[in-house]
Amino acid sequence: MLGLLFDPRPVQLAVAGALSRVDPLLALSGPSPLGLRRLPDPDPPGLDWVTLEPVLTGVCGSDVTQATLQADWDNPLSGLVSFPHVMGHEIVARVSDPAGSALTAGEIVVVNPWLGCAPRGLPPCTACADGMLPLCAHQGEPIPGVAGSGIHTGNIRGLPGGMGTRMVAHRSQLHRLPDGLRPRAGVLADPLAVGIHATDQALAGEPVAGDDLVVVLGAGTIGLGVAASLRRRRAGRVMVSAAWPYQPALVAALGAETISHHPRAVVNRIAEATGGRLSRPWRGLPWLISGGAAAVVDAVGSTGTAELSLAIVRPGGTVVRVGVGRARRSQATLTYFKEVTVVGSNGYRRQDLDTALAMLAGGDLPWQEWLTHRFPLSEWRSAFRTAARPQLHAAIKVTIAIHPAAEPRA
Repeated sequence: MLGLLFDPRPVQLAVAGALSRVDPLLALSGPSPLGLRRLPDPDPPGLDWVTLEPVLTGVCGSDVTQATLQADWDNPLSGLVSFPHVMGHEIVARVSDPAGSALTAGEIVVVNPWLGCAPRGLPPCTACADGMLPLCAHQGEPIPGVAGSGIHTGNIRGLPGGMGTRMVAHRSQLHRLPDGLRPRAGVLADPLAVGIHATDQALAGEPVAGDDLVVVLGAGTIGLGVAASLRRRRAGRVMVSAAWPYQPALVAALGAETISHHPRAVVNRIAEATGGRLSRPWRGLPWLISGGAAAVVDAVGSTGTAELSLAIVRPGGTVVRVGVGRARRSQATLTYFKEVTVVGSNGYRRQDLDTALAMLAGGDLPWQEWLTHRFPLSEWRSAFRTAARPQLHAAIKVTIAIHPAAEPRA
């Protein structure tokens, strides 16, 4: 098989790391830890494992962060991955060998990359019984018959991800496409499910009051997924910050209002929209001492958006952090002063992926506009460069076509 292998050997890592400090995209050239390699075909580690041929794989922001060596060296999740590994976790694949499952050879499936108790041959823990595989009590523990360990497909040494020509997955990870849904739409199921779960975290399972405002920071794939999920939950007022001129049309298509991404403009717009009163500190960003958004979903994950979230959320409101960014000093005083509930959002529940597929198949989600760029596996560098600098290419979701002939035309 061919696979896009991330292999952080010391010499390659040192050279690429030095280049990345000049320009992160330089880490994709020369002696990069990431490269297309000829590898042995993976063997199914057990009877319940299905052999797949990836069709399309999305390039996630976390993939870009890893490939360009922009992750924090002290990231605590580094102990839950194993190297080298074939990347890719937003996967649409064709069944090659169903291995006794209810699937048939040639069928197209979406892969849930999260690995819980079932692939480990264990009875479900509390989280897995609830479908919340990212919080499995056995995360990071070995999987019988698999070399290395990790939290999901695409970061485990012995389980190649979707950026390769062959992979295996436990049958519990596989979801059929709804009737009539084109396979290429399925690549959006994973990020859309992330948005669905983040919305649930923001609303805590409660209906949205008609006059409550929910603000989404970021209009990339995750931010759009949150906005789409809020529309599904019939949220009355939704505002989405957009940084690039091609994003407002995508936000408007979801029934939300586009606002600036500049922090002071955001604060002023939320104050105006909610009748809020501003406090202006000696230094730093003005903030709402009254009024504000009922909930803020940070789909960017930077220090700046973390501070902005606290500035615009109302006292007693909720901030959800779903974006993944580098750690920096953060001014968090408003967390205690406003008694803000700050909630993380990690992945999604199994049922969220089914909901995402149903939304994509429902006909009222303009998913075609989200799939902006597609590259063959041989042009993986162009795919990553496009995803890393979306503003230069009007990009939303960048995909890599692994076996494009496997996707039916109709």
